[in-house]
Amino acid sequence: MGALESLPLKLIIVAVVATMSVVPAADALESLRDKDFLRRAETQLDELVWTAEVVSMEGPGSSRKVALDFSSEGRLRFERLTIGDHRDGPNSTAARLTLSTGASVIRTADMPPALMSGPDGQAVVVCSTSAAVVLRCVTDDGTPRIVLEVV
Repeated sequence: MGALESLPLKLIIVAVVATMSVVPAADALESLRDKDFLRRAETQLDELVWTAEVVSMEGPGSSRKVALDFSSEGRLRFERLTIGDHRDGPNSTAARLTLSTGASVIRTADMPPALMSGPDGQAVVVCSTSAAVVLRCVTDDGTPRIVLEVV
């Protein structure tokens, strides 16, 4: 009879231990999702900046397209991507990914410097988690400049 009497106690202990394990496991899963999102985002920023540098080296008339996907299943989310700046702006060679937390991931096109802006000469702001960006090299007063268009 002693074994049957201790069965409910054992079940309660198992239930309590299982319940205590769920919260840390869920937090660990969220952390993995956030890390995966950041890794993918950084890789895409690197690709965007590298493409701008290549288009700049190839010179006027060169054009390439980069597909971006900043979707996230974790707590950390995409807010916007700002690429370039006005001609003499401090961020004219930068791609800045702003996250839902307010933090930013920044990459610069500086090997060689690739001045980037939209067709209007201002920064390009992408607010959609998925987009394609066409990068085209033009000359502006003899200086190569990368014109970006979101398609």
